[in-house]
Amino acid sequence: MTGLKRLLETLKHIRHSRPRPKFCPKCRGHNIYPASMLGILPTTYRCRDCGYEGILVLEVDRERGEAI
Repeated sequence: MTGLKRLLETLKHIRHSRPRPKFCPKCRGHNIYPASMLGILPTTYRCRDCGYEGILVLEVDRERGEAI
């Protein structure tokens, strides 16, 4: 049961958290946008600066001021 409670707490936190700025992992530019969102598949991102395309992006937690 404790595992289920932890899962519910995590889902509540994710749902109520603010969007975080996203950055390209290749050039560290912030000119990145979602290229495709297909249901349960991960979102593919594309960078307009360097042409990176992939599912990995960097996010910054503004409250802590560090990359996640």
